[in-house]
Amino acid sequence: MLKLIIADDEKVIREAISTIIDWKKYDIELIRLCKNGLEAYNSILDESPDIVLTDIRMPHMDGLQIIRNISEMGLDTQFIILSGYGEFEYAKAAMEYGVKHYLLKPCNEHQIVECIQKTAQDCYQKKLSLRMGKNQFFIANSIQHSVISCIINDTIFQKNGCLDDMIKNYEQYMDFYYTPYTLFYVYFLEEDARDEFLKILEQYCRERIPHHTIHGIYVHCTMILFFKDYAQNYDSFVQFLLRMPLPVKHVDLKIESARYLNLKNLLHTVLDKIRRFSMIYYINDFHAFATCNYLFFTQESERLYQAFKNTGDPGEISRLLGLFTGISDLNFCRQLGVSLLLKISADNPALSAMDFTDWLISLNREKHLDPLKQMIREKIKQALPGAPHANKASAMTKQIMSYVEEHLQDENLTLKFIAENELYMNVNYVSRKFFKDTGVKFSHYLADVRIKKAKQYLASNESSKIQDIAQLVGYGNNPQYFSHLFKKAVGMTPSAFNRSFYPITAKK
Repeated sequence: MLKLIIADDEKVIREAISTIIDWKKYDIELIRLCKNGLEAYNSILDESPDIVLTDIRMPHMDGLQIIRNISEMGLDTQFIILSGYGEFEYAKAAMEYGVKHYLLKPCNEHQIVECIQKTAQDCYQKKLSLRMGKNQFFIANSIQHSVISCIINDTIFQKNGCLDDMIKNYEQYMDFYYTPYTLFYVYFLEEDARDEFLKILEQYCRERIPHHTIHGIYVHCTMILFFKDYAQNYDSFVQFLLRMPLPVKHVDLKIESARYLNLKNLLHTVLDKIRRFSMIYYINDFHAFATCNYLFFTQESERLYQAFKNTGDPGEISRLLGLFTGISDLNFCRQLGVSLLLKISADNPALSAMDFTDWLISLNREKHLDPLKQMIREKIKQALPGAPHANKASAMTKQIMSYVEEHLQDENLTLKFIAENELYMNVNYVSRKFFKDTGVKFSHYLADVRIKKAKQYLASNESSKIQDIAQLVGYGNNPQYFSHLFKKAVGMTPSAFNRSFYPITAKK
């Protein structure tokens, strides 16, 4: 329900507008009637309404000044101007601040409702765009933090680790070669002030650069921050850092900066500098996580995985999964699981970036340690190349998988059609070979790919219609059957899954 404020210094007008219309019928909550501009301005700051219907000429502060002030503050309020014939120049001035709707006095109920409904559409569209942007940023932000954290672990704690070789495993998730980056060294930041520094930095970034991923590393009174270039100069950012009010600051902070042509060059410099420190913290989403405390788990997981790759011994899998039993920290457990899944995904040609993204979403949503451990174990079993149900796919099986990806919308897609029209082979032989390579029947594989793709569509679009999603993934003639299969596979209906990503705007 959208919130509405009406502001007019003429009592008869504001009360008439408030009473002649059944606002709830149009999903509007009338929260305040204001008799002058100052009262309206203060009410907007206090109540954060979605829509304000305001007169132009009012005592203490006119409507144009209200609109100008609110616009400069960056609030999302939508304004409707209520003006007389002689005040059209005021209305034109207000339009410079994004005001698109106005009512000319005198106006009737139909005109008011029509204008309110158009404005409400603008509100919902803006909310929708904001939600979609936040969700897409959340997924990209999580992946990028996971990748950088894994690279730090891989390169620092492997004596012969080469960064160039390491980043090849992660090229499908981040650009290491073409995007410029800026780096800041913040010297003399004491450890007791580190968390408060991150808390203040988080608030600044949420307000100034809300859709920008900030990476950080903290070592021995030095905070290293780096991010994609977003400005010609960062003077204001430097001044913000220097003037940051910290509870512990025996020495003034010192700032140094550098620009790099790409992320690979930056990482070469940074990782070389921090190798000599025994305690290293990676800053993931403005929270510091110690790496060295879990060196044993990091090295042992790498050793066991490499041993399994070299020998194919199932015992190495059991020992690898058993590592998670001794982990008591939720965030590190998630970090180690993501690190292993990134490596395994890179080694398994049957898996795609979509598989990893799907896993990452589920891991990030789990907030309890034991279910998270079980989830990670299951994902690793699914992803391991050479495992009984994840054998390396043959060229023929890869061709089948590729055809499925390209023709997923085809409601009549079958292995028989692919075998006879694309492979020119006997369907029985193709079926046996596909099962041997993947460990699953083709029909189960096809259903799994369709559900995964549906989850991806639902997670990236708040206004998803179930019938449209069903059409996109090959169930266009039977959306009810699609919903049934989705609930059976995911544990909730497609609508509920979509609402879990957009809880605020789901009720309209």
